[in-house]
Amino acid sequence: MKIFYNIIGISTLALLLSCTKDKGNYDYHDINELTVGGLKSSYSAMTGIDTLRITPTIAMTESVSDPSRLVYTWIAKKGNNVDTLGKQKELNYPVGLLPDIYTLQVRILDKQTKVVWSGKANLTIGTPYTKGIMLMGENANGYAEVDMISMVKDTITVKSLLAESGLPPLRGPVNIQHSGGSATYMKLWAFTSSGSYYLDRLTMKGKAADQFGKLVYTTDPINKETLSPIIMAPQIRDAAGNVGSNFVRAMMTSDGNIFSSYLTLNGGDFYANPINRDKDNFGKLLKAAPYLLYPINNISSMLWYDTINERFMNYSSFILNTSSVTLTDAQDDSFPWNQAATGRSLVYAENTRNTDGGSTNGNSFAIMKNKNNTYFIYKFYANGAAPAKRAAYTISAIATNFDKADFYAFSSNRSVVFYSVGNRLYAYDYNIGNEKAYQFPTIGTDEISMLKFDTQIDYQTNSLYIATYNATTKGTLRRYIVGNNPNVVELTEANKSKWSNLVKIKNMSWRAVN
Repeated sequence: MKIFYNIIGISTLALLLSCTKDKGNYDYHDINELTVGGLKSSYSAMTGIDTLRITPTIAMTESVSDPSRLVYTWIAKKGNNVDTLGKQKELNYPVGLLPDIYTLQVRILDKQTKVVWSGKANLTIGTPYTKGIMLMGENANGYAEVDMISMVKDTITVKSLLAESGLPPLRGPVNIQHSGGSATYMKLWAFTSSGSYYLDRLTMKGKAADQFGKLVYTTDPINKETLSPIIMAPQIRDAAGNVGSNFVRAMMTSDGNIFSSYLTLNGGDFYANPINRDKDNFGKLLKAAPYLLYPINNISSMLWYDTINERFMNYSSFILNTSSVTLTDAQDDSFPWNQAATGRSLVYAENTRNTDGGSTNGNSFAIMKNKNNTYFIYKFYANGAAPAKRAAYTISAIATNFDKADFYAFSSNRSVVFYSVGNRLYAYDYNIGNEKAYQFPTIGTDEISMLKFDTQIDYQTNSLYIATYNATTKGTLRRYIVGNNPNVVELTEANKSKWSNLVKIKNMSWRAVN
């Protein structure tokens, strides 16, 4: 009770003091009150691309004849970090903020009254690199370069990403590939024959130290500093950026070595000894052809081609396997895994979404040739410990210039392979008993620099991407739709799917997320 009475006493004293005569001389007056309007509740912009332009409306209770009386400051806040965007009434800010969510605020100081008024909004900064088609190719000087057809909001072209990356000039473009899958293990790789680097996914910047060697822990006598990857598996399999497995990854290097990782067991995107070896002769590394063959929709194993012994080898499981196994052949098989006795060698290979023969997750194709320059197509399901052979086809003589092709591309939805020689485009229907050959002069006279069927965005549309190049208009990318009439191969250019003034395109891949 003592504390209670003390409080009453103090309160009474304060009341008596407040009631005494005020002998002070106070001069009260109204201040100029401001109301900030003209701001939306939220804004969004892409860093490095957009300019944020905002004109606020200012309502005042007093007229201000001298504009310099008001001081404007535009800021972006993220936690304790504050970035000043402008000092004028109208914000005109070429966006350079890192992609994130900020609070945008305009502060207005009345220098006469020293009162600060403010207005605020939400600000989301994105990157043009989040979603779109990434293009690896050569610039006019012959250096590797990356352009991107960004599809985050409107479709725009972002150019010269490698030149702006901070990496040294590179040659021999191979691919630009986002890993997709789990955010924990995501990487974005620029593959070239003169060096490969993983880039910052938000900024597309690179560092010379960010090479494959720092991810490898090998006991083999391999110089890690010279390891340069050219292929990463699995590829992205849909428009959302999903992959055939969030837990496994394989990297093939330019010297023909293959490194695998079971990401959760390895504690991340790390790699041990290469697996391109026969389990029965573990001490000898076998140079692999530059293809990793697996079902795109669900990868748990993969095939690769041994160029020394001319045979397909099977890496039957990513979990703890440190080597590969030879595959057995039966006498009545459509083709042998071991090609040595046939005198055939591998020319080209590709993974597709073709499901013939019950290959739910996608068949793979290989083009072989023998010493007499006869060509063959093998179709197989590179899945599990016993991959299945689906069919073999002998290329007919009606397939003009098939042996001279610069590029091949297999349709997932039809028994058709497209190929090109210089500026000429061909197609060959290899359906046994119904073989047909086609040439497409409507493509034009420009050199064809890439053929690629879409297996990543929407493979069911049977879209074929064709890249061409000339010195005036530079690189051009077009998307064509292959018709589904089984009696003829028809090619129709897709609406609003042509992009020009690009690099000389060598490869393309889809990116769906940061």
